[in-house]
Amino acid sequence: MREKQGKIRRQFIQNQIRLRNYINVHDKTVGILLAVFVGAIVALAAIAFRYLIHFTQAIALGEFEENIFEFVDTLEWWQILGSTVSGGLIITLIYFFFMGDKKAGAIAEVMQANSYNNTKMPLKDGIFSAVTAAVALGTGSGAGREGPVVHLGATLSSWVSSRLHLSQKMCRMLFGCGIAAAISASFNAPIAGVFFALEVVLGHYALHAFAPIVISSVTAAIISRIHFGDYPAFIIPDYEIVSFLEFPAFLMLGMVSALVAIIMIRSIFYTEGIANKLPIPGWARPPIGGLAVGLIAIFCPYILGAGYGTTDAALKSIIAIDLLVILIIAKIAATSICLAFRYGSGIFSPAILLGAVVGSTFGWVATQAFPELASSNGLYAIVGMGAVSSAILGAPISTILIIFELTGDYQITLALMAAVVVANLVTTHFLKSSSFFHLQLKRIGRDMEGSRAKQQSRQIQVRKMMKQDFAVVGEETDLERVRELIINQRYNNLFVLDDNFLIKGIITLGELREAFQKDVAAEELNAGLICRKQTFHLSPSDTLEQANYLFKQTGEDRIAVLSDDDEAKIVGVLSHHILLRTYNKILIEAEDG
Repeated sequence: MREKQGKIRRQFIQNQIRLRNYINVHDKTVGILLAVFVGAIVALAAIAFRYLIHFTQAIALGEFEENIFEFVDTLEWWQILGSTVSGGLIITLIYFFFMGDKKAGAIAEVMQANSYNNTKMPLKDGIFSAVTAAVALGTGSGAGREGPVVHLGATLSSWVSSRLHLSQKMCRMLFGCGIAAAISASFNAPIAGVFFALEVVLGHYALHAFAPIVISSVTAAIISRIHFGDYPAFIIPDYEIVSFLEFPAFLMLGMVSALVAIIMIRSIFYTEGIANKLPIPGWARPPIGGLAVGLIAIFCPYILGAGYGTTDAALKSIIAIDLLVILIIAKIAATSICLAFRYGSGIFSPAILLGAVVGSTFGWVATQAFPELASSNGLYAIVGMGAVSSAILGAPISTILIIFELTGDYQITLALMAAVVVANLVTTHFLKSSSFFHLQLKRIGRDMEGSRAKQQSRQIQVRKMMKQDFAVVGEETDLERVRELIINQRYNNLFVLDDNFLIKGIITLGELREAFQKDVAAEELNAGLICRKQTFHLSPSDTLEQANYLFKQTGEDRIAVLSDDDEAKIVGVLSHHILLRTYNKILIEAEDG
């Protein structure tokens, strides 16, 4: 029996090796097939996610349809409060029994997995994150739908990669496929799905990954359209720009959108700070969030859910100006509470709704001030939707494409692009970051701004590059002993310590050669006199980026590495050529990845 089990196990391992070899040899063909497969399963998962939201909503609010704008004002106050609080309690139970203090994931967690975990994401986290998000949205959370879908798509693609034991290059490519498919299926926007995966999450446009990501996105869009029909998310009237004299107004809308985006982002972090100070565990937060959102929704029920119905109404200019102003304040407050108290996890849908409402409000003011020159409120709502969401998400290209595909309207290209660019420039200037997701990650010590190579340089620590090729001597050590250590014992680096055992300088073969060339007797020289002064150092926990900065500032070839503890002993030495070799390797990997 044991022999038979061993034979089966050996056969299984051999089959795995054959499969891995086949994938490596036929990587392009296999990549295309896997892209189709991932696109299909992510699309089906996105469809299931939407149905779970509708099913939950039917139980909690008594209506299965996604557009709750048409019926939400008929709900009694106790229905709203009962729905949001019960939703928070259910999510608390999910957290307590299945997730603990882990919070439901969204786009920031996907970006972190791509840069820090080699695209590895536990399938369990993806499934339970999606379930908590569906329960939250179905019971009235003001968070978003797309972030959890992207997280689910990323975890499914990661699961496929791990099961097939794919190379890191293939894993990253398939990761992008899952993200693109999630956006494509969720928005019915295949072009935007591709660019969102490349621009926001992967952070670069790798040519070898472009074709599979496109195929995966198209596959997801086809499956989604077969199921839901080939319709854009918002069906709006045809709007036209009345006059090119309006462009100053569009630029001004870009600045207003940036201001609203900054308020939204800071409000979320401020509310999160309050939530973190509460003497309760993270898993117990959702009922508090549900209660707070329910109280806001009693006075403004249009903030409930993902908000596509309210967004559609703003785009069609059917919301009164007083309600538009209330919605801006209420939506920022509700979304901040939902994200801070873990009653939902996405920000994509709230950003779109907020942008449409801000744009419509700005359009109302513009049409009142210049009735002959200003276009419809709905056109300004479309422009505002793109400007606010791009400023929050840090994705100008993807957002422009998403707006095109959501509305099917290509007549407002110039106005949209102008407002989006202004909004992104202003937001980046004041927040010192390109997106809400990067700010989220910085708050937990994960700086992912810049190129992928720069991101990786922040992950590699000095401890992985330093060498133990050093010795220490005192200041009074004679020249003969220094020569013995460098020439005969082959220590390329001698660190000279003062009476307090602090580094005074370094001696290499160059300093030794110069000492013997001086017109001074060798007996008159010692280590303290011939060393090159060096009062700075690195720590093992310093990053490659930090080490590179110190080398540039000092112009040194070698720098001592001191322990992080109070003793501050010399534990190694880092040379500039090793640092450059490591960085060149990162550049090559970033180009290939």
